[in-house]
Amino acid sequence: MGGFLGSGKTTAVIEAAQRLLERGLRTCIITNDQGHQLVDTALVRSRGMNAEEIGGGCFCCRFDEFAIHAQRLVKQHRAQVILAEAVGSCADLVASVYKRLRQYYSEEFVLAPLTVLVDPQRMREMLGSFPEFDESVRYLFGKQLAEADRVVLTKSDLLRDEEIARLRNELQQLAGNVPVSVMSARNGSGVNEWVEQIMTGKTGERELELDYALYGRAEASLGWLNANIDLISQKEFHATDLGEALMASVQGYCRSVGWSVAHVKIMFVTADGNNWIALTESQGPAVWGASPELSPSLEASMIVNARVVADPLQLRLLIEECVQKVTNRRDIKTRVRHMESFSPLPPKPSDVFHDSRSSFP
Repeated sequence: MGGFLGSGKTTAVIEAAQRLLERGLRTCIITNDQGHQLVDTALVRSRGMNAEEIGGGCFCCRFDEFAIHAQRLVKQHRAQVILAEAVGSCADLVASVYKRLRQYYSEEFVLAPLTVLVDPQRMREMLGSFPEFDESVRYLFGKQLAEADRVVLTKSDLLRDEEIARLRNELQQLAGNVPVSVMSARNGSGVNEWVEQIMTGKTGERELELDYALYGRAEASLGWLNANIDLISQKEFHATDLGEALMASVQGYCRSVGWSVAHVKIMFVTADGNNWIALTESQGPAVWGASPELSPSLEASMIVNARVVADPLQLRLLIEECVQKVTNRRDIKTRVRHMESFSPLPPKPSDVFHDSRSSFP
């Protein structure tokens, strides 16, 4: 599946996997990112599901790894269904992944329809008169829709019925003759319908006419940060309080300097369990992924994934400053186990099945 950053892919893939497991189908997941130390992978594994992570580039540039991981899931876990979640800045999945799987692995894998998920607020941003993201990012968003076999409008639990009808109609006009459905992975509405489409639908050949230079510029416009931080205190602290304070600090700074937020996710793991909070826009509220909240604790680990339109070094300084500020106020000591910040390199998949219209360097 594909879809822009913050479209709800991870929540959706976990819910779909759960439904398939309830049917008795051995289901595994492949996650993907430009970096490493993903909240997504940790979330999937925390649900007791088998997952492989492909970091350091999108599926199109890491196809050999993708195939190896898929084969490993079949061999080690006897997977009958593999749900693969492409990084939110990825496009051209038909030419770079689907056609290569058909060419080299047709006897091992049967392909499901390519689903592209769309967040309602992101759709408003991309199509509005004053979009937060530049032309290249809006180009990428449109190309993701252009190669979908099926488009799903997510987070319907946040919308009124009339909003759902209007946005679905607008999305259908963008998608053309591609089926458009509505889903909320949070309350389960539409999930079973989507799972049925995954298992019975057919894949098309919606190959893109893609300008790779513009595509690469879209990815490079975003600063990426992944971090893994230990938290220790002499007195109990609430992960909920800490997470909300940290998100408010990050969001407030981004607003003050005009940085557009694509996606920020923070996962907390304690002896009590885990929970995560996500921010998918510059103005709206951050949302927790699960309830009830974690019990107070003396220790926790925190995984931070941030994708913001900013210089990666400046993004790193921002996250470091915000973490220090909110933890110092609560007498929490930190130990950074991993932190990386960067902008993705231009995508350069090899052995891609494009027609003559495609603009690939």
